Parts: sequence; structure tokens; C-alpha cells
Amino acid sequence: MHEDRVKCDATSMLASAGRVAVLTMDVEDWYHLDYFDRRRCDVRQSLLDGVEVYRQLIAREGLVSSYFVLGELARGLAPLLRELAAEGQDVGSHGWDHRRPLTLTLEAVAEDLRRSKEELEEVLQRSVPGYRAPCFSLDRRRLEAVRAAGFVYDSSRIEFGAHPLYGTIDLTGFEKVGGEIYRHGSFFEFEVSTLRRWGRQIPVSGGGYLRLLPWAATRYLVKRYLAEHELYVLYIHPFELSRKPDPPLPPGTRWATRARFSVGRPHVADRLRRLIGLLREGGFRFVTFAQLRRELAASVDAAAGTP
Repeated sequence: MHEDRVKCDATSMLASAGRVAVLTMDVEDWYHLDYFDRRRCDVRQSLLDGVEVYRQLIAREGLVSSYFVLGELARGLAPLLRELAAEGQDVGSHGWDHRRPLTLTLEAVAEDLRRSKEELEEVLQRSVPGYRAPCFSLDRRRLEAVRAAGFVYDSSRIEFGAHPLYGTIDLTGFEKVGGEIYRHGSFFEFEVSTLRRWGRQIPVSGGGYLRLLPWAATRYLVKRYLAEHELYVLYIHPFELSRKPDPPLPPGTRWATRARFSVGRPHVADRLRRLIGLLREGGFRFVTFAQLRRELAASVDAAAGTP
């Protein structure tokens, strides 16, 4: 009975917090994308200027964001990451070098998590609370490794089984505290946004879908999602906002892969601003995952009578 009361109170606390949007960037370079063979990429050609483009865009909008950063990039981005943290942005881990956890042993996953977390914390001189798996490639056993590594939230869950690289996370034993948010003790799982339509889940959370779909289709799907949900999560990548031209792609790259990479890049910044406008029209409040987790944890503790 007590647990039921806590669950009900936590859910009402989320509802009273209003409609919430979390903007996120997965900080990786173009050659980390899984549809390229990194061994054949010219890694000297970087599109990481897109991080600063994104930072300036959301600063002009007066917003905050969560950044999930690859450990192997942290040193090169150290001044920028420290500035982001000082500005109140949320800096989390995206693993070490973008190897998908579902392709690794549990021991290798644990080492990847440890190494990336320690590197980021050394660069930032503060704790790193959150994690997102490359390509949302996570299952329950690997999620337990995320918890064991000391992270207090994750955002790797996405309901889109049609994608061959995404994982499926069994959240048995987690408590749903409202929207697409789940809790196990002090650990929170934030699901990335998808819309149920025409008998299937459709991603409405940015990334390639923001680039590749016509804006009219994106606007329609996002507006339908916002009418039905209290939490919206966007994700985007530096290469999608980079102002640099496409780098030389590996020899033999198929036409479809080239198109998948380059189509729509010049329009992403404008579409992101439009998307932010839709969220504002819908009355959404912009927070980071770290901030939202703190708010929800405090609500749960208050409902449970924890001082």
C-alpha cells in the first residue's frame, strides 16, 4: 500500500511540473557513425564544429541541454566541455569510442563505462551523472552495468524495433513515474520519444529523422506527439549542424549511405529552431536530464517521507 502511494504521488509530482522538453546532443564525429568503416575514414577531417553551432543556437534561445560525450574526444574538447558545465549544461557519457555495447562482452562494457566516466570527470573536475549508449544499443544486463558504474540516469531506451542497431531494455522491476520515465531506487531511465501511429512506433526525436523527412511531415508527427505526451526528448549530432562541407567519404561508400549522411544538413539549424518553437507553443519547459532527475528524485523522496 505504501509503495502504491509513493508511485501515485511521484506521478502527480511529474504532472504538476508541467510539460517538459530535454534537448540533447550525442557528441561524436562523423567517422563514428556505424554505417562507415572507421578504418577507412580520414579522421583528420572533423565536423565537431557542430557542437559550438548547437551551443550558440540554444544560447540564443535561452535554453539548456544535455550533452553525451565520447571519452576519446573529451581531452580535445576540454575547454568547451568545462565552459558548458560552468554554464549549467549537463555533460554525460556516450561511451569511449562509439562501440555499441551490444557488440561487447559485459566485461568490455564495464571497462568502456569506467574509462569514459573517469576521463570526463578528470576533464570536468566534477561527477558525470548520465549515460547514453551509442545507437541506443543497450539491454537489461548492460543497463545494470551502467548503474554499477555509478551513473544515476540513462537515456538509451527507445521503442523502435525496426532499427537493426537499437537494443531493447527490459525494465522489469522499474517503477514508471510518469510519461516515459522509469525509476529503480535512485536511478532513472529516460525514454527517447517515439509516436505510436498506424500500428508502429515512429521516431519523432530528431537525429536523422529531422534531416531526412520533409518538414511538413516532421511538424505533423511532432505536433501529434506533443498533444499526447508530457515529456519530449530530442537528440542531435555535431555533424548535422556543422558548417563545413562533407568530408571525403571512404572509397566504395554506397550512394544510399552518402545520401543518408549528407541530405538535409544545411537545413538542420532552421528546423531545430522551428522544433523549439513547436515546443514553446505547446507550453513545454526546457530542462536537462540531470535537472529533471533531481526534481523527480526530490518528489519521490518527499512522497516517501524521506528527509
